[in-house]
Amino acid sequence: MSAAKAGNAENAEKSANLKGANQVLASAKKYRKWFLIGPFFKLVEAVFELLIPTLMVYVIDRGVTGRDGVYVMRMIPLMLGIAAAGYLSALVCQYVASLSSQGFGTELRSRLFSHLLRISQKDADRIGTSGMVNRVTNDVNILQQAVAMLIRLAIRAPFICVGSLVMAALLNLKLTLVILCALPLLVAVVVLITRRGVPLFAKVQKKLDNIAVISRENMSGARVIRAFTRSEKEKQRFEEECDGYNKAVVRVNRVSAVLNPLTTLIMNLAVIAVLWFGGKMIASNDMSGGQIVAFINYISYMVTALLVVANLVTLFTKAAASYKRVMEVFAVPEAGETGEKAESNDEANAEGTGESDDAGGTENADGTAEMDAAGGIAVELKNVSLRYIDDENVPNALEKIDLRIPRGSVLGIVGVTGSGKTSLVNLLTGLYDPTEGEILILGRNINNIDRAELHRTVGVASQQSTLFSGTVRDNITAGRRDIDDGRCLEALKIAQADGFVAEKGGLDAPVERGGVNFSGGQRQRLSVARAVAGRPEVLILDDSFSALDNATAASMFRSIRNSGIETMIIVSQRVGSVRQADLILVLDDGRPAGLGTHKELLSVSPVYAEICRLSGEAEPKEGGDAAC
Repeated sequence: MSAAKAGNAENAEKSANLKGANQVLASAKKYRKWFLIGPFFKLVEAVFELLIPTLMVYVIDRGVTGRDGVYVMRMIPLMLGIAAAGYLSALVCQYVASLSSQGFGTELRSRLFSHLLRISQKDADRIGTSGMVNRVTNDVNILQQAVAMLIRLAIRAPFICVGSLVMAALLNLKLTLVILCALPLLVAVVVLITRRGVPLFAKVQKKLDNIAVISRENMSGARVIRAFTRSEKEKQRFEEECDGYNKAVVRVNRVSAVLNPLTTLIMNLAVIAVLWFGGKMIASNDMSGGQIVAFINYISYMVTALLVVANLVTLFTKAAASYKRVMEVFAVPEAGETGEKAESNDEANAEGTGESDDAGGTENADGTAEMDAAGGIAVELKNVSLRYIDDENVPNALEKIDLRIPRGSVLGIVGVTGSGKTSLVNLLTGLYDPTEGEILILGRNINNIDRAELHRTVGVASQQSTLFSGTVRDNITAGRRDIDDGRCLEALKIAQADGFVAEKGGLDAPVERGGVNFSGGQRQRLSVARAVAGRPEVLILDDSFSALDNATAASMFRSIRNSGIETMIIVSQRVGSVRQADLILVLDDGRPAGLGTHKELLSVSPVYAEICRLSGEAEPKEGGDAAC
């Protein structure tokens, strides 16, 4: 059994890696012809470059030594023509490399960003915000550079190295042995420096990531830092990280700085040896002065090519690490992929009948929908548990939740901080899959509902009232084309946000990044308006009254009830926000600690009674209505 599981895991990993590789290759598919055209022109340039020293042999030996000025004048246009042709070939290759690498990077970045938006929240938490940002920016940039260098230099540098050796051998085979003796030393230096420098460069990148994290934290938390007078502490923290980065860069540069002197030393020793043995050959008329000059040029070509190869090895090593990181993201399945078959069945049923499933029933074993006696069940949880980390030693965030919410009812969820309220909201909105149990939304398993359809059915105003830069209209519509200005204004009115939005300029009022130009309560009301504008069948308000006064909260509650939204789930730490709910679910450390009305729970749930006692709301207030 364990062997079978290991085999399945290995097959799944191979399949995921293949999927990631296909995404990367698909990003380069559009530019595949350039991967042939670019290197071809670079090889043409290399051939022309290798011809120049050989032509110089004839110019020196016949033209200069033989005092044949006419021959020199004839050779100059030829050499200029070869240089110009090589230059034009290099320009073509440069243009092709830039076009293909930039296009590849843009395509890959777009695919990666789109994929990150579609993965589950659990996988997003595992990768982390900084990890996702670095993959979309730094890793894709490194791969983009690798593609450009692959076209420009990956073929040219080895060709120049081998071609120089061949051309030198054609000039004089004996002196080529001098180059062959120096070549292993050059290769050894390049390999040693590269093996030492690459790990150090990885540390430099890590330090740079840490600086980026600290910078982002300080920029986003500037107000908190000033409020708690932590400016000097944060400055010291930033300087310490910069100092560590500086030391790491110095170490890398020290290692890299050794490369050029050593290769130059070996090259000069080889030149001295060539001149020594070449002088004897000239004296014995076995070799000419022009051939010596050509030999030195070819040695210089080889050394330069080896330095380029060393830099390419470093770059491609970094690119391999970045490629692996990008592959890890593409290997993460998109949210809802496990329900693809069921989704296709749902679509086929909808196309065949022209109707969707009965939204008011639950599915029996034979697939039929059975209406609830009270008019249908909107949401049902069957023995649901949730664990954020796949480790049996880690306790569940939610444990064995059984719950049925009838259509048209209001459910309140209350509990102390850390009791699992937001975790339950994450399950109902499909951000996380339950570790155990089953969730039914309007009679359908949540895993079998398309993500877009689920988010149209279940609207949520999150605990964190996140707004995006743009306009109020952009934030209310959230990209949905079916929400017009009339529905936006209606949603703002329901959320008690129409007044301050009108003062700021209406639907075209600008929203700065994060909504910093709105107060906390205003951001909260805009978040509620965004959820209401979609007219969901189930509306979840996750602590959406925390920044509002009681009068505004009560008015918003009544407006939502009168807007046609049938089923509501109100999550709050304040008993006053859920007092008037039809049912109240009490959570305690991830477990249900009571379910009933306010009066019932006061007598049967010690946890609820304690929450009411601590908040001073153990007895109903005069007049009936509380905050909601």
